[in-house]
Parts: sequence; C-alpha cells; structure tokens
Amino acid sequence: MARLRGTTVLLMTLLLLVMAACEDIEPTPEERATIETAVRGYLHALGEAYSTLDTSALEGYASPNEIAAVHKLLKDLLQKTGDRIDADLVGYEIQSLSVFRSINATVRLVEVWDISRYGATDGIEKGHTDNSIQNTLLQMRLVEGEWIVVGRSIMSQETPVPEDLPPEDEDAA
Repeated sequence: MARLRGTTVLLMTLLLLVMAACEDIEPTPEERATIETAVRGYLHALGEAYSTLDTSALEGYASPNEIAAVHKLLKDLLQKTGDRIDADLVGYEIQSLSVFRSINATVRLVEVWDISRYGATDGIEKGHTDNSIQNTLLQMRLVEGEWIVVGRSIMSQETPVPEDLPPEDEDAA
C-alpha cells in the first residue's frame, strides 16, 4: 500500500511539473496593455529619479527593493564621480513580454536615452550622449492589482559614435 501511495505521489508530482512547463506565458490583451502602461510609467519615473536624485518618483512603479537598488546606484555614482545624471527617455521598444502564473512578468526591451552628466555641486555639464541604447530585462509582479518592477537588469549598453566628428587640428599635435 505504501508503495502504491509513493508511486501515486511521484506521478502527481511529475504531472504538476509537466503542467507548469506547459503554462501559457503569452499575456492576454488586457494584461499586455496594463503591463505596457506600467513599463512606460516606470521608465519615466526612473528618468525623473536619475535627474532629481530623488527615488520617491519610483513609488507606485517599483518595489521597495528596486527603489533601494536605484537609490544605491545614484548614491554610488554621486560618491565616486561627484556627478548627477540628467536622463531623458527618447523611446523604448518592448521586444518580448511573458506572464507567469498571472502575477509575474518578464519584459525584454530596448531603451533609448539622452544622457547628460553634471557636476552635482556646480551644475556644470561634463558630458552629453544622445541615443544611448540599453537592452534591459524587467522583472515585474502584480501587487494589489498593480504591476510593479521588482528588478531591472541592463543586459547590454551601446553608446553611438557620432557620424560627423570634427577634423583633428593638425597644428594641435
């Protein structure tokens, strides 16, 4: 009898694993629209947090852990370089969006930012990059009916090289 019960438990476990592997990860049109809206809100709030050094803009768009991670990143940047970043979201494109168990989502996207660096104390611009491209992965979770970002990973980053570089000054050498 114990052997039959053990076999039944094993078969049920295997069946649950197979069912979980066959889960439909394609979001419904409503889920997709809601998640896309949450992504847009998060990215705009992220740009504001960078530009103002105030992570409170992320509240309602990100989990406390994600807000703490952004705060640490901004603090580290300020301590290491003395710089403040002004980040302006130029655009983004969602490459893929998957929903798991109706409460977790993974969003792969390409973000395009115009980024300026300023001295935090004097406000003098130290550099500017147009169209900085970041391939990112957002982990999201449905919390109390709202999709929030629980983690953001930059998978790769590309800084475009200006096409029209000024000619080198031969007399300067």
